[in-house]
Amino acid sequence: MGRRQLLALIVAASVALAACGGDDDSSGSADSDTVHTAPQLEPVVRDLVDAYNTESDAGVGVAVEPEQDVVQAVSDGRAAVVPGPWLDGVDTDTVGIGRNLAIIAVPAGNPGGVTDVSAFSPNSGLNTKVCAPDSSYGNLGSLVLERGGVQPDVAQVSSGCDSDALTSVASGELDAALVFRGFVQVPEGVEVVNIPDDKNLVIDVRYAPMADDTGAGSFAEFLASDTAKQILTQQGLLP
Repeated sequence: MGRRQLLALIVAASVALAACGGDDDSSGSADSDTVHTAPQLEPVVRDLVDAYNTESDAGVGVAVEPEQDVVQAVSDGRAAVVPGPWLDGVDTDTVGIGRNLAIIAVPAGNPGGVTDVSAFSPNSGLNTKVCAPDSSYGNLGSLVLERGGVQPDVAQVSSGCDSDALTSVASGELDAALVFRGFVQVPEGVEVVNIPDDKNLVIDVRYAPMADDTGAGSFAEFLASDTAKQILTQQGLLP
């Protein structure tokens, strides 16, 4: 896969993952006290803003908007947390705060001996499931497997089944499940096998600060704090 095709795929992936979020909503006004974001990033942004407001008594709000509105907010110099690929072509300085990517969930102890995506080959002898959003390029989980040289069994590929698949992994019904880690709560009894970045689809999450939001006590500074890192880790966006 060439670099241009990979970049196009990552952009498509960010759009597909955005569709996994809730309905568009907003709170707070579209001004200097608002962080703009996309629906699928709303849970983590609200947690970050709530924690920041608690520590600083700043009263920052959150505006949840479609892609074009968030990108326009960034272009207008307003603060936003956004999937990195959405900012392609936007002339602004941003800071990476996390990333979403595919992982392999296995039962505790990894009884199936899963080490990589070859576990999802139809002849692996393992009971597996791929749960990932669909995109204009196909199911994102299938695309990750193909990047790893595996032709997936289409009967084992679906979308919107992340929680059920993880429950089945925890119970031992499944030997492995491939899901995207962002905002997925990994239950007890489940371990994670990482997929190398060069065989994965990595969606950067970035913060575009306002010009005057970089000093001491700013939201930008807060995003580098241990509190923010803990929230990002809990939401599956770090390390």
